[in-house]
Amino acid sequence: MLQTKKFSVFILFTIFLSVLGLSRISKAEPVTIDIPDALKGLKVSTEAYIDYSNGQTGQPGNKETSYNKFALTRGYLTVEKEALPWLGARVTMDIYQDSKSTSDSGSFQERMKYYYAVVKPGDSGFLTNMKSEIGQGHTPWLDFEEHINPYRCQGTMAIERAGVFASADTGVSLQGNFGGQLENAKETVGNTHYDGKYGSWHIGVYNGSGYHATEDNNNKVVEYRLTVRPVAEVLPGLQLSYNGLVGEGNAKSTVNNEYPDYVVNQGMLSFQNPIVILTGQYFMTKGNASGSWVNPATGDALKTAGYSFFANVRLPIPAIENKLSVFGRFDHFNIDDDDKIADDGAYDLYIGGLAYDVYKGNLVLVSYEGTSYDKNAGGKGKAPVAGNNLGDDQKVQVVWQIKL
Repeated sequence: MLQTKKFSVFILFTIFLSVLGLSRISKAEPVTIDIPDALKGLKVSTEAYIDYSNGQTGQPGNKETSYNKFALTRGYLTVEKEALPWLGARVTMDIYQDSKSTSDSGSFQERMKYYYAVVKPGDSGFLTNMKSEIGQGHTPWLDFEEHINPYRCQGTMAIERAGVFASADTGVSLQGNFGGQLENAKETVGNTHYDGKYGSWHIGVYNGSGYHATEDNNNKVVEYRLTVRPVAEVLPGLQLSYNGLVGEGNAKSTVNNEYPDYVVNQGMLSFQNPIVILTGQYFMTKGNASGSWVNPATGDALKTAGYSFFANVRLPIPAIENKLSVFGRFDHFNIDDDDKIADDGAYDLYIGGLAYDVYKGNLVLVSYEGTSYDKNAGGKGKAPVAGNNLGDDQKVQVVWQIKL
């Protein structure tokens, strides 16, 4: 019994000393930690898509091949550094699985997605929050759309899925807002990216080949995006956007020994708030970035046309803090809209699914995707082939998006 009392006294005395020590610490001066210069203004982040897919891919003659696999479809590692308030840089490594290499097929490869200097020239009247990317940077459209449609982990956006252009290229660009930043953007439109009060803009001059191809001609392409909020005070989430591109394709035609035209005209109407996202877009092109969409008889670029609709609704379920969303998308695209090679060469793509945001962009997505091809369609990114009769594509997909 005596031993027990002594032990209790010892415990109480220890607690008293601990509380006394904490009270002294709380009254002490704040501890200052010197951050090394190399770490000041440094930001490291990562994003990856861990994918399970089970489905079939259409083959000529109305046939299909099946697959059932886990995959790391993308892995991004980004390092950003601010040297001065107006000067910085960004590097993003893109890790992907190489399915084309004959020597080491299926191995994971690294390539540079972004590597550019950031220069912020300051505001100029109505043009605000300006930023220039010098090097391998963002092209004007896809990063913008991917911050409206949050499911890049499911697959690429409509115009990239069709094979027109990529999300990054080497060149020089300038972007910014109209009229400053939208107040309380997260609460009003659900997104703080591209938060110009009256819209945003982006213009650049690039090689035109994209970040995963070499530049094979002397031509440069001009790309630009203009976005306005027509009733910013009433419906700040409503935006009208136009995307344009003028240049030449990256491969010379063997028919006329000339580089084909490469022209893009794209428009989108979008609406965002914390609960609902709606988009509708239409795009027309002459050719594509690679220069592969040409009339085999003349070498001229094929005229294409496509449209896409997307909807996302966050389900109001307080028990799970409104983290569950239902979404759907429909794409239609025709590489040969003038039927120069063959008629009935288009495809229709359907996507539907559920997404659960576990924590700040770390999400789980479950979806179904199907693609039906017209009788002469060559496939996504490919010119029509008369009598091809591709079977349908179908896929059930589960994705875990890592975002840190």
